[in-house]
Amino acid sequence: MTGPRRTTLAAARVAALWLAIGFVFALFFAAAAPLAIGDHSYVLRSGSMAPTIDAGDVEVVQPVAPLDARVGDIVTFRDSKWGNRLVSHRARAIQRVGDNVNFITQGDANTGREHWSIPVSGTLGRVVYRIPKLGWAVAVIGTPAGRLSLIVLPAVLLMVSLLVRLWRRRPDTRPETSDELPA
Repeated sequence: MTGPRRTTLAAARVAALWLAIGFVFALFFAAAAPLAIGDHSYVLRSGSMAPTIDAGDVEVVQPVAPLDARVGDIVTFRDSKWGNRLVSHRARAIQRVGDNVNFITQGDANTGREHWSIPVSGTLGRVVYRIPKLGWAVAVIGTPAGRLSLIVLPAVLLMVSLLVRLWRRRPDTRPETSDELPA
């Protein structure tokens, strides 16, 4: 393959590579950018909210006052019954009782409900959006091997691209020099 077709294929490969890299960076930006405005992102580890939010999805959560939550919102709260771990379930009922707000929540895939309360002055999270399956990549990157691969893989790809360029060097096309000296 020579000429314009080879150039077109090479350009298409470069464009596809940049699109893939841009897509990956856009996903990570969508998960990390909310931190700049006070939101948080979490990896959902269970299937209790399936099919709305699946295990392995990243959910972006905005802190809100308990009275700003509405029935039907997916809220993130600390469940004292499970060692204060974060839980994201749908609000089924919300009622203010004195200085507290009582919630009844339930995972979309669950049959059981949680009854809990939070002070009116407290804060809970409301799920703003989710990024499907990105959590699996975040979980892998969180391991020592994953962090190491973030350094080693780009270095190997850079070395391979440099070697390919060296091996594909075009022959020198400069005109040959003459043995004659100018007079």
